[in-house]
Amino acid sequence: MTALGDVLLVLLADRGGTAHDIQRRHAATFGSDQSVDIARVTWTLTRQERLGLVRSAASPAHPRQRHWEPTEEGSRRQRMWMLRMPADFSAEDVRTRVLLAIEATDRATFEMVLSVCLAQIELTRLRAGPGPPDAALTAEAARAELADAGLAAEVTWLQTLRLRRRERDRERERELTEATHAEPATGGPA
Repeated sequence: MTALGDVLLVLLADRGGTAHDIQRRHAATFGSDQSVDIARVTWTLTRQERLGLVRSAASPAHPRQRHWEPTEEGSRRQRMWMLRMPADFSAEDVRTRVLLAIEATDRATFEMVLSVCLAQIELTRLRAGPGPPDAALTAEAARAELADAGLAAEVTWLQTLRLRRRERDRERERELTEATHAEPATGGPA
């Protein structure tokens, strides 16, 4: 199971904010059916602060709320977490990292996350390798084939995602285009 603290660190590394901001970004990333209670978000951020992974200050826009951002240690931890799949990873581990990479990382990190997930899945497929298709059907063989089919579907999904431009990529391209076409500032008549 994915630790909420690690997920929140990734969201904060992209852009700091209040607990409510982070809660909304979590729901936007994972879907409203996966939303996290604000009390749990606040508790987790407070715990992360005690551990030295985040810091908070009064929010300029909402003085009664805290504005959270990662510390240098928190930024290192979130990057290592994104790029290190546990040996006993699950489909949830892949899904969580990929959705966070889509919504909260630069393109290079997105590509690295996809590569790490693909490598881990392919390694698992090689280790598990279902038997030959003409072998006698057993419950064990059927479970192995189902697991392999699920992993194959994940590989296809990840490879397809790699070929697509994220909304973040499009926004960045628009910003670069606008900056390139912006008129240079003039100092007035010479």
